[in-house]
Amino acid sequence: MKKAMMYLLLALGITLVVMFICGAMVGLIAGFIDGFSGNQVGTTTSMSVIVYAGSVSILLLCIILNWVFLKLGFASYTIGRAPKIARWKVYACVIPVFACLAILNNAMPSQELELGYSVQESYDWMRSHFLFSIVIIAIVEATGNLIIYGAVLREILDWKHRPFVVIPVYAAIMGLFSVIVTPSPFVAIGFLVAWVEGWIYEYSRSVIPVIIGDVVYWIIVLSMIGTSWGWLAFLPFVVTIPVWLYAIKALEPTKPID
Repeated sequence: MKKAMMYLLLALGITLVVMFICGAMVGLIAGFIDGFSGNQVGTTTSMSVIVYAGSVSILLLCIILNWVFLKLGFASYTIGRAPKIARWKVYACVIPVFACLAILNNAMPSQELELGYSVQESYDWMRSHFLFSIVIIAIVEATGNLIIYGAVLREILDWKHRPFVVIPVYAAIMGLFSVIVTPSPFVAIGFLVAWVEGWIYEYSRSVIPVIIGDVVYWIIVLSMIGTSWGWLAFLPFVVTIPVWLYAIKALEPTKPID
């Protein structure tokens, strides 16, 4: 447990230092652009300039976090214990599972009204720069999953292997954490995504299928912004439950035991 806290605090410390330095640089660049244009600060700096500068900062952070955790052996992008045929079954199954979770995300009522201007503006920008956004998201998700699952959750499960307790508690924390950027109805989606990812990692002990699922999730979410399935979004969710159970069954022979 102490190691898990150490991994979490290490990642948080690196993130705060890098984002503080890079945030100051982004602000300096934005101010320079406004000053060069002869206008007041914040009047001419475009959303694209801020996002691209921020993306460079995020990429730098991901590079540093990957280097530290991989170099020191705290985590790895291992393919897990499962045999090759089981791995491919899981990789194929996580795509429809996370796609349906993304569709279910769109079923939340009054989505666009409740997101808030800044969040909605960011989503609109990402959708208009789709490929660039997906590449950045994939790098961020890979780094985040490496730390959260490959280091923190792995250490907790090794310390006390009680997945039926650890994973729901972790999912609840992630669901509540999602309130920071989304309204309260989306807590359920955050919980479901974290719960599914937690069990995928528990059975496979690999961050690769989790990364694949996250990227698929965001591709669908960004593609569906501005559309609405309404409550029909629950239909594909029900259909993919057997797919999820099939993926878990494929990994059953190699899952960790108490």
